[in-house]
Amino acid sequence: MKKILNVLLSTIPHLIFWGWNLIFLSVVYLGILPFIGIFLILATIAGQVPIEFSISLATLILVPLACTVVGASQFSRQPGELLRLFYGVEAPLVLLCGLRLFIFRELTPASIQILGSIVICITAFAMEMLYGYVGEKRSIAWVQMLAHSLMLFFGIYAGAILCFYALPVAAWSIIEFLRFQWAIDFWNAFIQHPLLTLLGWIPASMILFGITCSLFIAMPSLVAYLYTASGIKILKAFATQYGVKKAFAGFLGVSIFTLTLFFSFQNQPQVQAFSLLANTPQTDSNRQALLAKSETIRSGLVNAYLSNYRYLSSVKDSNQIEVMYYHMTGSRVISKNIQNLYNQLMSPFLYKGKESDVEKAEKLYAQFFDTPIQKGEQEAVNHALQSTSNLDEAKAGLLNLNQRKVWLREQEVTVKEHGDWADVQLYEVYENKTRDVQEVFYSFSLPESAVITGIWLGDTADLSKRFEYVVSPRGAAQKVYNQQVQRERPIDPALLEQVGPRHYRLRAFPIPPERTPAELSSQPNRPKEMHMWLTYKVMRQNQGWALPHLGEKRNIFWTKQTKRNFNGNHQKTDNWLQTYIPASKAPQPQIKEATLLASTENYKITAKPLAQQDYKLPQNQRFAIVLDTSRSMNAHIKELEKTFNWLKNKGFANNQLSDNDADLYITSIPGAEPKRIDDINQFKPAKMTFYGAMQLKEMLQQFDKLRGDTKYDGILVVTDEGSYELSDDKKNFPTVTSPLWMVHLGALPKAYDDNTLKAIENSRGGVSTNIEEVLYRQATKSALGNTVVSVIDRYAWFMEKLTTPTTPTPNTFDSLAARQLILGLSREKNLEQLTELDAIHELAKRFKIVTPYSSMIVLVNDEQRRQLKEAEAQKDRFNREVESGKENLTKPNNPLKNASIPEPSSGAALLVAGITIFVITKKRQLNKLNTH
Repeated sequence: MKKILNVLLSTIPHLIFWGWNLIFLSVVYLGILPFIGIFLILATIAGQVPIEFSISLATLILVPLACTVVGASQFSRQPGELLRLFYGVEAPLVLLCGLRLFIFRELTPASIQILGSIVICITAFAMEMLYGYVGEKRSIAWVQMLAHSLMLFFGIYAGAILCFYALPVAAWSIIEFLRFQWAIDFWNAFIQHPLLTLLGWIPASMILFGITCSLFIAMPSLVAYLYTASGIKILKAFATQYGVKKAFAGFLGVSIFTLTLFFSFQNQPQVQAFSLLANTPQTDSNRQALLAKSETIRSGLVNAYLSNYRYLSSVKDSNQIEVMYYHMTGSRVISKNIQNLYNQLMSPFLYKGKESDVEKAEKLYAQFFDTPIQKGEQEAVNHALQSTSNLDEAKAGLLNLNQRKVWLREQEVTVKEHGDWADVQLYEVYENKTRDVQEVFYSFSLPESAVITGIWLGDTADLSKRFEYVVSPRGAAQKVYNQQVQRERPIDPALLEQVGPRHYRLRAFPIPPERTPAELSSQPNRPKEMHMWLTYKVMRQNQGWALPHLGEKRNIFWTKQTKRNFNGNHQKTDNWLQTYIPASKAPQPQIKEATLLASTENYKITAKPLAQQDYKLPQNQRFAIVLDTSRSMNAHIKELEKTFNWLKNKGFANNQLSDNDADLYITSIPGAEPKRIDDINQFKPAKMTFYGAMQLKEMLQQFDKLRGDTKYDGILVVTDEGSYELSDDKKNFPTVTSPLWMVHLGALPKAYDDNTLKAIENSRGGVSTNIEEVLYRQATKSALGNTVVSVIDRYAWFMEKLTTPTTPTPNTFDSLAARQLILGLSREKNLEQLTELDAIHELAKRFKIVTPYSSMIVLVNDEQRRQLKEAEAQKDRFNREVESGKENLTKPNNPLKNASIPEPSSGAALLVAGITIFVITKKRQLNKLNTH
């Protein structure tokens, strides 16, 4: 009997070690790597599979191979050591890599401590197996002693957590074996996949699964025993050589340090952030106190927003253990208590909050930091996404700001001069550097008198094969374009919109994905690049011909290798475009006239050049200065001081209407009171507390309440670039009767929502980056009479309705004149009526121009044309939504929520099935893209 027992004791470790490893290596190296390995390498290089996953997967596959080699070379005649190698090194590493690959996402300080400590313990255990106690080298002995002190903690900790799963797995394995479920699954696999079954891959996978389950049952007790025994062994050896006091001091130091870190990391930052922002601050001192804690608030809100990516589950939703043990015991009390104990041990991986905290954090971030969280924390959000297999959307959103995905290979600007105005063409060629279709996004500005006259897309540089634009109502064009921006069936559209007096937004999709040489040879006719042409007309300025000024870009990038040609000259620039192209000569500005037909009425548009002496400052007028007090204005205090000093020097602060006067309205976030200051000498910008986020609509509502019966000749909103993405589409915009001017300190915004744009243009206002230009334009415009549409870019534009019918003679200047005609008519007509909007849109269609009401969309097939025709027939065809740029993040699976023991039919082998599903899913995604 004793001999039989000894034989079993010496045989079982060999069976466990060699049996599991040989089956695992056969399945992986003969069944997976030959078919998937090459794809995985290519996908990682192309960025389709995050590098972290590839490293984890490679480690997972290499660990059994390395342990097999070590076992054969070092411990082939030592069955006990083989068992220690398997349960102390190989199994923990395989499990850890599997968890990192499929379960863990972005690591937090708490999870890093736990996983890092486990890696240290596994490494220390392996070193002890190979080299024993290295006492002859003092420094190494100390390191070994400290690592094995840590091992005493984490051996028990890991064993305890594994134990929660080992018992249900044991019960389930026995039941399923007795039910012969494995035989049923084998037969089903044979019917569905006979070839894989005959080749032995499926049987081997099922055997591997069964052995893994049986070995896992013993793992908790063996891991805890092996690590505890190894820790005690090294501590005793160290105490014998260097003394008990030093050994105890080392052990105590590791214990205190480990526990201190463990408990300190339990204080998750979102708890304090939500507490600080629970109430609206009522005083400046309260607001300043919160601003001083900005980093604490930032880290807390980001942690809450990314909680689905940083934690396995919330404490509330973690009920996996409870479900499993309820199936075993039938007692909710016992299963609940076991779940609570499990949650205590798993606290580093559990979020202390609710699912609604994600939305709450997003809202509070925008209110406190005055910018969307995806824009303000783009790097953090992208890093979280890269820690999972989640992909961002095809539509270029805030997470794609300045991303280097699409290379601008070529750029050419051509100018055709017509005296003091010119036709300009911008031509660009795009190459996608990723394996996904991408969207290119430009936000840019042009001089206010300029007009865009066309946009085209093409797969090649052949002008005869390019796709032409259609002028469509802004809402209908936006709706159809957004329907097309999908990775599942990408079809080339482009959308060009006017989103401000001088603001434009260009989006082009899809830029074809990068192709491998094999794909290019097998599919030579597939598009490899995208070509884009954009044309506009512009008046000459002192510096020459203005080029589009970039406000924001998404996905697109350029390098020194980008080929640039500006009007026949090779150029080098670090920017998208240079600011101006010099004019070939300096012609004398001349009066220009155009007669245009609008519906049944004729209008004459006249452009008169203005000399410097023609510009005037206001006289005997009163202005309201509405100050934006949002947090982002804090960066513009010096510019604010310069602005108010200019007003004081020009007589706007002396409370005398004999020259001019200005009243200041200081807006405020909800919960604090806005103020009116009639004497702007009292205002000290440096003493202001800029806090929170405000939109123009809210500022004007506060202004309306404070102004009383005071009449103003103009309303000047002093703000900064702002956050267009936080605007809303609600139409409860206050009525503006005086010219509304937006003075943006620092830079112009990327866009305006349509309600704001309507208020600016209908009130005869405008936009600028300095208050001096605004007041000169307003006064000069008033001095020239009521027929003036605008004073801009050194010209005064007049609109006169003709009483005598005439037949207009078309000329190339008509597009610039039509831009001003539409601006003038939009102020006279009631644009709440669809018939009036349609009439203005007909003008844009006839002259083929982009306006605030009409966009250009490039269509390439009959389906898109049908969709556009349907959208243009809807009553909301002019209703455009705010493009927030927010990407809908896919919520990762919660592995600890309402789970039960996995059935064998759901996967042939835990690790092998996981590897296969992960990699094949990626492969299918890539192949799906390549087939469209």
